[in-house]
Amino acid sequence: MQMIDTYVATVEQTRRLEAAAVAAGASWDELMERAGRGCAEVILQRYGPLRDRRVLVLVGPGNNGGDGLVIARQLHDAGARVALAIWKRVFRDDDRPWCACRERGIPEIAVEEQRDLALVREAARQAVVIVDALLGMGVNRPLPEALVAIVQTINDVRRQRGGDTPQVVAIDLPTGVNADSGAIMGACLVADLTLATGIRKRGHVLAPGREMAGEVIVVPIGLPGHAEELIMAETLTAQAMRSLLPARPADAHKGTFGKLMIVAGAGRYPGAAFLTTGGALRTGVGLATLACGRSIFGALAAAVHECTFLPLPEEDWGVLGEAAAREIYQNLHGYDALVVGPGLGREDETRSFVERLLKLESVRTLSGVGFLHTPPPPRPRRPAGQVGFRRPSELTPEPQPRVQAPSEDEPDLPPTVVDADGLNLLAQIDEWWTRLPAARLILTPHPAEMARLLKLADAREVNAKRLDVAQEAAARWQQVVVLKGPETVIAAPDGRSAIGPAGNPALATAGTGDVLAGVIGSLLAQGLPHFDAARLGVWLHAQAGRLVREEIGEAGALAGDLLPRLPRVIGALRRG
Repeated sequence: MQMIDTYVATVEQTRRLEAAAVAAGASWDELMERAGRGCAEVILQRYGPLRDRRVLVLVGPGNNGGDGLVIARQLHDAGARVALAIWKRVFRDDDRPWCACRERGIPEIAVEEQRDLALVREAARQAVVIVDALLGMGVNRPLPEALVAIVQTINDVRRQRGGDTPQVVAIDLPTGVNADSGAIMGACLVADLTLATGIRKRGHVLAPGREMAGEVIVVPIGLPGHAEELIMAETLTAQAMRSLLPARPADAHKGTFGKLMIVAGAGRYPGAAFLTTGGALRTGVGLATLACGRSIFGALAAAVHECTFLPLPEEDWGVLGEAAAREIYQNLHGYDALVVGPGLGREDETRSFVERLLKLESVRTLSGVGFLHTPPPPRPRRPAGQVGFRRPSELTPEPQPRVQAPSEDEPDLPPTVVDADGLNLLAQIDEWWTRLPAARLILTPHPAEMARLLKLADAREVNAKRLDVAQEAAARWQQVVVLKGPETVIAAPDGRSAIGPAGNPALATAGTGDVLAGVIGSLLAQGLPHFDAARLGVWLHAQAGRLVREEIGEAGALAGDLLPRLPRVIGALRRG
């Protein structure tokens, strides 16, 4: 069972875990005391000693404000000169954290009117630490105007002081960050450090909230490590990823590490085939076979020396069709995994290729018995010499053969990664997921490709709820989904999900997704289950990107720069 520090919870899941802790014997007051005391200890370790130094604690109306009051008491008792800025909290005799602060004479600023902001600003300027305990995970609508004014005041002070104090410490989440989506609710306080009470929330790891939170530390408060009815997302840690690495026994041979077939590259995109194959080989697959059109076979064979090749017949220059799919099936026996899609193009013939390869075509009966399907309209033929382009005035019809049922002696489709144009073509096929065996594919869309697959208007609808979108798609399609982006999301049909490392500008260049497809395909061929291959692949790819950023920079790095760094990342992970 994973440690709770690796989980990422929704607000509802967090509340259910807290309720489980209370049911097990803790009280709500005790949970608040644990949270405040734990946060104060981290603040003292990070920024102490704080004796005779000023601390400003921003206190809101709910439990987050209660945590802040416990922190204020703890820091006061440690010798800090603490002041409270109170917003929307009404004093009651049973508010024990507030009573404890008043018993100690901790000064208060009641922030009720615009003029009170001057007092907050002056207290913030004098503070070495500002504690944000205004709202925590309770933000689900745009901040009210009065709270926006407080947030802007603190951000202005922080900006004016630059790298100097004060340091802003958010309790649970910075005010203004939606805990479930990471969205900014109109305005947001920018933190240097965020102390997640009990468990990480999605807003800690999803952009843009991730950038607002700064460093995130989980403060234990005694929540149960899991609840049987909850399936929470997880973060990818080196320790967890190390356990997934395929073994490399000394007596191994190339067959030990699997056989992978890669179907990639078209007339205009041979580089995609090169990068996908390189990603697979650099991740340790025993044998990789690149299946590509005959028109680009020669150039790729001269560039990639470590793989075998399956030159495929083409419908036209650089365009694969049904004949290429049949050729693949004639040679697919013995392969452990398949990657299809990078750089294939989007021709009509290529759509037929994908339908045939994934066995999605509608079977037309030859005997006249059963359901009859109208034959497809004839596809135009390019006149000789037209390299990948069509001129409408020169098109001539060409009769097309009827689609045949897959041969009974064809192998089953092995575990398969579908990427890039494979996804774009899949999006053109109605209800494609109803014709696929469950748990056969890993789909690796970027947000625009995901929007096409889901028939959404644009990628913004995907990015607004990345984790939810990936989880719902995986459950509907019954396939593993890797939604690429600043924080790549991996979702499995059974509800499991994971969130990859933070985004990296060095990876924002053409071809890095092709490398990732090869990496995941390599891990599939080496025997990892789909969800594990996707998680480990995303992590290795991100760590290789981190090395590229450190050694080359954020701008000017190429997708090919990832390839020699993948073995270094794997070696470092294996050594621990």
